[in-house]
Amino acid sequence: MGFWLWQTFLSQRKFTNNQCTDVFNLPRKGVISNLMIETYMLSGSQKVEIMSQDALKLVEVIGNGSTVLQSLTGQQLQASMAYDDHQISPDKEYVPSGGCYAYFDIRFGRYVGDPLYALDCSKWNSLELKITFDIEAGGSADTTGYTDDSGKLQIYGLYSPDGTGLAPVGYLKKAQKKTYTTTVGGTEDLALPNDYPFRRLLLLSASKPSAMNGAFQYITIDINTGARKPIDNMLTESWMFLELAMRGFPMWLHSAEYYLDAGVNSIVSRIGFPKTASVFKGSGTLFGTAVDVHQVRVDAEGGSGRVNVWGVCPDRALAIDLERWSGGKHGVEAMMDTFGYDQTADIHFKHTQLTAGYDTSVMLEQYATPPAMV
Repeated sequence: MGFWLWQTFLSQRKFTNNQCTDVFNLPRKGVISNLMIETYMLSGSQKVEIMSQDALKLVEVIGNGSTVLQSLTGQQLQASMAYDDHQISPDKEYVPSGGCYAYFDIRFGRYVGDPLYALDCSKWNSLELKITFDIEAGGSADTTGYTDDSGKLQIYGLYSPDGTGLAPVGYLKKAQKKTYTTTVGGTEDLALPNDYPFRRLLLLSASKPSAMNGAFQYITIDINTGARKPIDNMLTESWMFLELAMRGFPMWLHSAEYYLDAGVNSIVSRIGFPKTASVFKGSGTLFGTAVDVHQVRVDAEGGSGRVNVWGVCPDRALAIDLERWSGGKHGVEAMMDTFGYDQTADIHFKHTQLTAGYDTSVMLEQYATPPAMV
């Protein structure tokens, strides 16, 4: 049997500049279970709009110079992590004008240390990790966002240096398949690829809806032109609660410290679909509680405050999780158990929209196999 080590691949390196794409070479041998990207930035203000996930524009793992193994935004990575681990990872500072750490897990297996699905470096002629970073996208630099030239990066993960005893059958491939802006009553139709079995579909809104179903309304999975519809024009709010019931926990909880200016503050939770919120000022006095809120508005005297938010879905994201549906099966078995078809069928994902103007994307996770070495 092989063994795993926690390996640091890159230690506290500053980004080239505030807007950059940095490329790092990954090992040519051994097996990688996951790559944890730890970002650090200084913040001049603690506004809710300042988000590390927005500063991380794109993370890519590229094999043999052109094969995309993973290609996700910071938001998509964190949403995937939330569905994997039932938690929302830290993304913000917890004291005003301090350091902000965030964590983005590029996972090549179903879980960290998965012996069946991992990145076998020996199967590739070259492997690169590309990170596109824009510090100002996380908030205007200095005054109401991150401080100029403060971006730092650390990369570590679970790694078997020689891969002895490990023989993964493949790896999880994750990539954005479509982006669009919602229209009133519009329907987007995405024909899904037929190269590898599906694990999970994620529908995400990059915008911050003012209502729970602002970006979404109905979803449909259509197989072979209506031969079967495992999901048929289902209301997305119902789907959210079905997902929660399948996972055995009632709601997400997110608590964070925000700096509250004097006057009225608008706080849009990163949880995406809040149901209740409580707002406290620095002394611990409760400002108020709101129910069925989609953003929190508080009239503060200034000073630090705490916001506790309970919600029903992470990061404005809806998951169609075949692994969960099939009771833990994986690969083709998960697809056959939940869809009744494998990936070679003509499978379409359809999204009917309620409100116009929301930037939306579809992300697909698949069970992929590495190419034959040339």
